[in-house]
Amino acid sequence: MTYKEFLELLEELQLDLDSASEALDLEISDIEAWEDEEEIPKSAEKWIKKEKVEFATLNNTNEDEDLDNEEDEGLDADSDDDDLDLTVDEDEEEK
Repeated sequence: MTYKEFLELLEELQLDLDSASEALDLEISDIEAWEDEEEIPKSAEKWIKKEKVEFATLNNTNEDEDLDNEEDEGLDADSDDDDLDLTVDEDEEEK
């Protein structure tokens, strides 16, 4: 993984170099030095991929919970059905 790809993933995960620095126990300047390298260290690549999986899992969990709540609301038997007037007027029926 290149430094540019690493930065793109950080942005996608809404993280910054400070977060990466803290998680990897490195100085920000050490991370910025990867720009001159062909690839970032494997430990950093492993960390960012793990963060991406966790981020995806968190996002999917929240979406599923919201979806379940919306479906439950739509299945409410006592919803607005009482407000519907399904009777047909006699005048309308003759037409």
